[in-house]
Amino acid sequence: MGSYECDSCTRCFNSWRSCIQHMNDTGHRRWPHECETCDTRFGTKRAVEQHMEAKGHFTYPYDCETCNDSFRFEDDRDEHQEEGGHYKHLHCSDCDRYFQSSNNLAQHMRSRVHQGTSIKCPFCKASFVTASGVSHHLETSSCPKAKNLSSSVIHRALRQRDPNGVITERLLEWHEGNTINSTWNPNSAYNGSGYECCICHREFSTSRGLNQHVRSPVH
Repeated sequence: MGSYECDSCTRCFNSWRSCIQHMNDTGHRRWPHECETCDTRFGTKRAVEQHMEAKGHFTYPYDCETCNDSFRFEDDRDEHQEEGGHYKHLHCSDCDRYFQSSNNLAQHMRSRVHQGTSIKCPFCKASFVTASGVSHHLETSSCPKAKNLSSSVIHRALRQRDPNGVITERLLEWHEGNTINSTWNPNSAYNGSGYECCICHREFSTSRGLNQHVRSPVH
């Protein structure tokens, strides 16, 4: 029995050449590689790729989720969407904007564009989107009426001025304490007539008096 079997019938041949001649004469030869667009078939993968390249018959079945680009391979599509932030779940439908990461999208959704500025600094009334924005505003001494105070002093003042917990209940990272930042400069509390305590609004004639007051058990 020969070693070379016809693609279609059960005949076997002693040589590959005899088998090919038989299949060509009888039309039994199979062409396993089919063009992606037309019905033409080929005996080798290389032959079908050459045909599709020449005829423009390659298909691009993997569409980007957000733009009009299409790709031959799924991995290429995924790489494109990752680099361009073109995944649908990274899309803000209200703004029709796409983002490169879920973190960027989350920050956008928490921004004043969508959240407004509903939380106010209890000292200077500046508006912020989040309680952490107020925290940063105060702890970086950006507030003109509460400069260079430590977190513990600011927290106590916020509790006094924020009885409904709009700000303080959202600042879980703050802890109670009674220390004041060593860089605090009471001279910055001068309001034109005296040195004003930003917590209880008492005025003192000297910065030393205010400094002693803030460091005292009163606060």
